[in-house]
Amino acid sequence: MMAPKWEIWEENLSDLPADFDTFMEAWNGLPRTSHALLPQKKDITPVLFGQFLPLVCVAEMVASENLQLRFVGSEFERLAGLQLSLKNYYDFLPAKFIKATKLFHDRILGTPCAAFVRDLISSKSGNRYLHETLHLPLADENGAVRYLMIYGVGRKPAGDLSFRKEGDHNESNIKELFYIDLGAGAPADHVKEFIFHRQAL
Repeated sequence: MMAPKWEIWEENLSDLPADFDTFMEAWNGLPRTSHALLPQKKDITPVLFGQFLPLVCVAEMVASENLQLRFVGSEFERLAGLQLSLKNYYDFLPAKFIKATKLFHDRILGTPCAAFVRDLISSKSGNRYLHETLHLPLADENGAVRYLMIYGVGRKPAGDLSFRKEGDHNESNIKELFYIDLGAGAPADHVKEFIFHRQAL
């Protein structure tokens, strides 16, 4: 029998920074109407999620390698160091990083599961900081899992509006990555201290 969603979150709480506790409580409180495990994209509203929206990005997987950014909070964009709004996320990626990113998104939306990422960013101002993001799948009104919500916090100094350095968006920037079971399983592949660990076959 599938464990209740809040029990699954409890099993993974020790792996996530405390900065995400309040956000996860709000996520668990969202209704599950069209999908047994996931809320709908339409539930991410100012009424239900208003306090988090500056740190949130919502995207739609329109086709393979076409992840359209439908909403980008102002602070999320500042921390990411990219001008993201209303664009295809894959257009920001170097060619050598597309295959790994596609697999990452296929796993989140296809399982479905969540993922946590620590990305080491260098800004044009000279600052280096970690951008910590939690990636969560969302369903549409028919239960199809085609949306992605990302909640992110970072250590970028206040007032630094500079963009990410060119060439700084690669696999080598990922300090940590792991997948989180939302009730349908999750891959064991992970990154720890910049080293990729593949799931044993």
